[in-house]
Amino acid sequence: MLPIRVLVSEPDAGSRRLICSLLEFDPGITVACADNSKLLSSILENAPDLVIVDIHTPAISEARSWDAVGINPAPTTIVTGYDPSSVSQFASGAIDFLVKPFDSERFAAALDLARSEIARCRMDLEDRAGATGPEQKQPLPRFLQRLAVEADEKIVVVKVEDIRWMQAAGNYIRLHVGKTSHLLRRSMKNLQALLDPNRFLRVHRNAIVNLDHVEEFHLPPTGNMFVKLNDGVCLPLRRANRALLRRLLKNIS
Repeated sequence: MLPIRVLVSEPDAGSRRLICSLLEFDPGITVACADNSKLLSSILENAPDLVIVDIHTPAISEARSWDAVGINPAPTTIVTGYDPSSVSQFASGAIDFLVKPFDSERFAAALDLARSEIARCRMDLEDRAGATGPEQKQPLPRFLQRLAVEADEKIVVVKVEDIRWMQAAGNYIRLHVGKTSHLLRRSMKNLQALLDPNRFLRVHRNAIVNLDHVEEFHLPPTGNMFVKLNDGVCLPLRRANRALLRRLLKNIS
């Protein structure tokens, strides 16, 4: 998959350092930074997939959308700000609003949502461009279909669709398949980038679930949030993900 192009326009030094330190070491992301006064010209020059911008940046503070300031197609957007009550019409169209100061886990949750949105947008573009004439070419698989894992003295081929959920285990990922499990040497971040976002959802820093095996999400106003699989397994949900989860699940078919 092509790298995700990210443009960061964040005036707060602490927030900018946190954002850039997390993005710059991600092999699936390229990062550019822009001064607030050059936001629009930088977007036109870099054509980013994702823009991270402060809500009070002059170029967008009074705008209703990217279209209103001449940016089309509109990039996926994460908006930052100190006051959650000052959410403008522009911010309401963003994929997420980060209240400063935010920590790395909160930013990671927003980035996960942005990745899924960007993957869906790319799929839509491919679908629209896929027909080349009266005879359509057989589409290539967009996402990972199988994984090869070592088990004892064998190499086992696992269909990704058969994985119920995945669990971070140090430098490995434990793949839960039916009543068995397998260890795969790979990072969660790396594997997540190869999975279909319409089928797999990262519900916690250490867990990804296959939505085909999810029975229900528990989102109480207080207390612990969790997801229940159809085999009875319950996994925790990040509390910071409550609003993000509801928004994401509305877009999943």
